[in-house]
Amino acid sequence: MVVVPRMHRYTVPYYTEETYKDLEDAFNHSQYRVKNSGVIPDETVYSYAAGAYLHGIDPILVNSERAPLGKYFFSLSILLFKNDTFIILPFGLLTLVALWLLGNQVLRDRWLALIPVIILSFEPLFLNQFIYVPLLDIVQIPFILLSLYFFIREEKSGRFWVTSAMVGLVMATKTIYTGLLLYSVFGVYLAITRQYKKILYLLFSSAISVIIFCLSYLRTFLSGYSFYQFIGFQKWILQYDESKLLYPFSIWRLVFVNQWQAWWGDFSILRADDWRITWPIFTGATFLTGILVVLRKLKTFPALSIALLWIVIYGVFISLGISSSRFLLPLLPVCYIIGIFGISRLICSK
Repeated sequence: MVVVPRMHRYTVPYYTEETYKDLEDAFNHSQYRVKNSGVIPDETVYSYAAGAYLHGIDPILVNSERAPLGKYFFSLSILLFKNDTFIILPFGLLTLVALWLLGNQVLRDRWLALIPVIILSFEPLFLNQFIYVPLLDIVQIPFILLSLYFFIREEKSGRFWVTSAMVGLVMATKTIYTGLLLYSVFGVYLAITRQYKKILYLLFSSAISVIIFCLSYLRTFLSGYSFYQFIGFQKWILQYDESKLLYPFSIWRLVFVNQWQAWWGDFSILRADDWRITWPIFTGATFLTGILVVLRKLKTFPALSIALLWIVIYGVFISLGISSSRFLLPLLPVCYIIGIFGISRLICSK
């Protein structure tokens, strides 16, 4: 419905050296280089960064506030197809597959697990990832879902190698914070269930995540930067993001009543074009399901507990400062799963 009419956008080999020069010029005359200048959208920045990385430019010099792996995927797409957007198609499909896998763990019904997949497939929030291209969210979200899925699968054995690899890809694709939140979910779950020895195993296996994250900056190290300088650079990113700690809890006003807090201009309240009634319905159903679990009115199990912990911990994180609709992509698909779980249990109890 969205992809087919735009198939030429994903397949035509349009990304030439001239295209790269035009993007470079736009970037150099934008808010990223010149104060009080024209504003370019994220997709333009990522498209230019992909070309710049392909030209051998150090990722800390272009769009340094975001980890480079996602943009390297776009670079690969340019290298293979002379098109920076083709790569989003397999990642979009992987997102739906990962959501089904996670849903099957929580819902324990492969047919019921298709419902969250169908809902997400029609969500403008998800479909916009195929319209405003290329964006990093569509690359990161399947790794987030797979991190949760593989932790559920590996929790019994206590060997978290695949889980840590997935978290490493999450951290290297866009931002390190999401990976740290995932580890918080896993650590809290193991602590609550008193599996203290497995916490040590999780910490040990997290070295894989660190290696993957550092490898995404291989070009930086080859440029002569030391590991100490690399750590200092990551500290700068943290300080940069601290400036966004404004209007706490505004994300929930967006979710429930479609009032989005702008953080520029006159700081007015806006309406999000991609908002849908599914947001408050399934978020509310998720909150209710969580309350029933806490009150022990609803029996829980590992997959459900882990999914709920992700909602709580990630929800707290996005409550801290300014947010936009895209911040909800790691949250809403899991809410669909838990909401379907709660609704199905309510129906079965009657």
